[in-house]
Amino acid sequence: MGELWKENAVYKIIAVLLAILLWLYVTADQNPPVERTLNLSINYENLPEDLVLVSKSNVVNVKVRGDAKEINSLGLKDFRATVDLSQVKIGEQTVPVKIENSLGVEIVDISPKEASVSVDRIAEKQVPVKVALLGQTAHGYSSFNATVKPSQVVIRGPQNIVDDLEEARADVNLNNAQSNLTLNLPIKVQDKWGNWYGTDTLNIIPNTVEVFIPIAEDTPSKTVPVKPVLEGKPAQGYQIARVLVEPETVKILGQFNKLDDIDRIQTIPISVNDVKQNIVREVDLSIPAGVTLLYGTKVKVIIQVEEEPVAKSFEVPLNIHNRKSNQKVVTTVETVKVSLEGNKEAINKLTGQDIKAYIDVAGRDFGTFDLEVQVDIPANVRLVNIEPQKVKAEIKAEEEPGTIMTGNGEKPENNNGRNQ
Repeated sequence: MGELWKENAVYKIIAVLLAILLWLYVTADQNPPVERTLNLSINYENLPEDLVLVSKSNVVNVKVRGDAKEINSLGLKDFRATVDLSQVKIGEQTVPVKIENSLGVEIVDISPKEASVSVDRIAEKQVPVKVALLGQTAHGYSSFNATVKPSQVVIRGPQNIVDDLEEARADVNLNNAQSNLTLNLPIKVQDKWGNWYGTDTLNIIPNTVEVFIPIAEDTPSKTVPVKPVLEGKPAQGYQIARVLVEPETVKILGQFNKLDDIDRIQTIPISVNDVKQNIVREVDLSIPAGVTLLYGTKVKVIIQVEEEPVAKSFEVPLNIHNRKSNQKVVTTVETVKVSLEGNKEAINKLTGQDIKAYIDVAGRDFGTFDLEVQVDIPANVRLVNIEPQKVKAEIKAEEEPGTIMTGNGEKPENNNGRNQ
């Protein structure tokens, strides 16, 4: 009985092994190992904050191997391609690609094994925004100067691009418009070489702007200056130096007979009573009946106030310039009265020594001449008057050495007992 059991056990073991081999054969035949290639997007990580990617590889091919059932069930979510940028430098370079495999399948190949990247330093620049009008308004209508808010945008991006940027632009399609357009538009920027960039390459802050374009029916128009109207007087000792207006002109619309009668548009009155310093006001315009303004009804008025000038006169010697060595010059006066004007501080600091009065006899031969009196004065004061403005000068031959010179550098001349 025991021998029979042993003999049957051998057959049983052989049968089990045959069954296992048959199962392995059937399994391998129905679910053989296969390979598959997946296209993965590359994720870039750990880029230093002061750097930016100018260009980069976007995808990597990953070949995996495993049994057909497992491989065929794989999706892109089961893998992740990453590139660590923590050690990159400025310029072009290659960086290893790392594949994260959540299922642990065999990775046969990665192509390319390294990603090509170009790195630059981040730069920032503020550029003006311009508006480009495309298309036409409806027949019988016209568009006018666009206003844009904000008028400038900040651009952040690779330094080699940002340094060459010159302007930002918003494109407006007029599209047969018959009324004013108010639009929020995307921005694109252009460099000095004519290349255009958008938000896919640069960070534009803000990336949209508000554009307002006046659209008006074609009617008679006229551009006239803006006249500020001032009321009152500045404080004692002060005066209005100048008045500036922004804008200096406005465009008005109306019938021809109305426009012909208007040569300026006035502001509402602005009080300058007792002012001692500059005034800046945004004021309304006084619009005549029968006309309208193309743009807004307000202007900026800048009123510059200064101290009233102080006048003072000085009696100064009259000098002779460019006298030849063989000449002597006799004048009808030895001093002139010079009247100057300036602010109180400048005038109070002046002395007669700061003022030089003279006549110039360059190129003159012997004889009598009426010559203009010229003066040199400090730059911070203004010449009001010279008395006399002309003097008679007689140019004679120089006398023998030993004669006494006059106070103005000339020899004495006996002329009824008076030095000239």
